[in-house]
Amino acid sequence: MKHKQGFSAWLVTREGSEGDAESQDKVVEILSPRMSPKRVREIVELLYHREATLSEKVAWRLCKQIQPYAAEFQMAGGVKLEGQIICGHNPWLCARLVDNLIIDIGADGKETASWNDRNTPRETAEKVHQMLGSDE
Repeated sequence: MKHKQGFSAWLVTREGSEGDAESQDKVVEILSPRMSPKRVREIVELLYHREATLSEKVAWRLCKQIQPYAAEFQMAGGVKLEGQIICGHNPWLCARLVDNLIIDIGADGKETASWNDRNTPRETAEKVHQMLGSDE
């Protein structure tokens, strides 16, 4: 089964140096593209810490000043990129706006996901540098 036209979405994936996982193993959550970046950041942080101990959850969620892995917007050239959010340290979660999100279901029932990032972090950084007139 294949939905012919892909969807736009906030896509949350698990990233890191533990090898290249297949796309369906990387996908942690899919959120509405109409959701505010601030709300997505809050959800990403909750997802990252969902397997923490109770004492860690209390400390991280109720005492924000000791949050070791707060979800943060990516920065490029001193500009906050609200379309890209990172939380954690190897592995980490990455939330970004994507287009053409398609889920294929094979004959064996195995699902695979494909998507197009609106802008990769490198592309976004290049655009910001061009806007700011940076020679980097």
